[in-house]
Amino acid sequence: MRRVAPSGWRVATRIAPVVAAAALALACTEDPLALLGDAAPGATSETRDVSVDVADLESWRDTTYTGFALPTNASFTVVANGPILRARTFGRLVVPDTVRTFTDTLPAESYEGLVVHVALDTLRSEYASFPVTLKLVSLTRGFSVDEVSWTEARSGVPWMTPGGDLGPVIGAAEITEVTDSVDIEPGVSTDSLLKAWRAEDGGNGFVILAEGPEAEVQIRSIRFEYDATLEGRENPVVQTQLLTTKTFATDPPQPPPGTALRVGGLPSARFYLDFATPDSVQGVPLARAQINYAELVFQPLAAPAAPFALEGALTGRQVTLLGDPFVLGPKTPVGAAPASFASLQPDSLAAGMPIRLNITTILSGAVRDSATRIRIGLRPEPDAQTLGFWEFGSVESAPALRPRLRIILTPPADFELPS
Repeated sequence: MRRVAPSGWRVATRIAPVVAAAALALACTEDPLALLGDAAPGATSETRDVSVDVADLESWRDTTYTGFALPTNASFTVVANGPILRARTFGRLVVPDTVRTFTDTLPAESYEGLVVHVALDTLRSEYASFPVTLKLVSLTRGFSVDEVSWTEARSGVPWMTPGGDLGPVIGAAEITEVTDSVDIEPGVSTDSLLKAWRAEDGGNGFVILAEGPEAEVQIRSIRFEYDATLEGRENPVVQTQLLTTKTFATDPPQPPPGTALRVGGLPSARFYLDFATPDSVQGVPLARAQINYAELVFQPLAAPAAPFALEGALTGRQVTLLGDPFVLGPKTPVGAAPASFASLQPDSLAAGMPIRLNITTILSGAVRDSATRIRIGLRPEPDAQTLGFWEFGSVESAPALRPRLRIILTPPADFELPS
């Protein structure tokens, strides 16, 4: 006679193999190192955040170079008559010998109707009160556009009167309110003036200066518009020339850099640095460590004296240097760098907030490839964008102001098997 097991027996018989299989699978997938606690291989490889004073790095060098862009390269010029800053715009207009029309090219017989359109920067211009008079004044001594300063017409040739040897006034205009442009109409013969400039390739040139209440006016562009009557023609042809030979000079001049690291200003300044790739930081070897993040931290110094403090944000571009900057100097060729932009905010810098240059990729690559030196710089982007600058501590500064190298890394794991 066939015996049938109770239903409960059949369920138990089926479940038992499943439970046994699950237990076996769990035993096979359990991390055996988790059972060993602190004795597990690699358990001591904790990610660390370490930093070092650059004075403790092997052969760290840093410096500031200037002259990458002069006032001639700037997109603006300055006219000021304040007690802190005096500035004048210098220019020279070369009038062409001939004028091209739709049909031919002819010499000009006479000129009339000259107007000088001066475009102003309303955001960066400041006025104590109105009206402020802008004067276009001829110069009795010529100047070098790349060398002119408040005291010299060119290198080694001083002005008889600081700010330029002034001749007759060509024209003037009043600024009666905040405006984006003003027109100067000459009070002299347009024909005589332009013919003289044409004959002398601009002659000694001119300055634009400010008189009246204290003001600092930034000029975006200067455009000359006049009518030229051509030989053999009756109807004049309107001519427009944008002044390209222009610059400005200030009193006081921008101070030369010292031991601090400077970015910005005119002449435009950059700072360069060079250091040996460290073998270890705070006792942690870099050769086998995982570098998760690395940066150079630069401490801002006090704001430069007026009028050379930044009036707005300055963009800095981190660059790699393709040669030794302490041998090649300002002409050291530069390349691109990853994570390459830094924003210099005047308020943050004045509050002591440092700037940080991300060098994770650069340092990781140097460690991986056993590169001996790292060379990078920080430059304004673009150069010549502002009259102001900012300075940072260098290796020669007090310890609290020196740059620091910060690295977040995971040391190499120790895989000694427990006994």
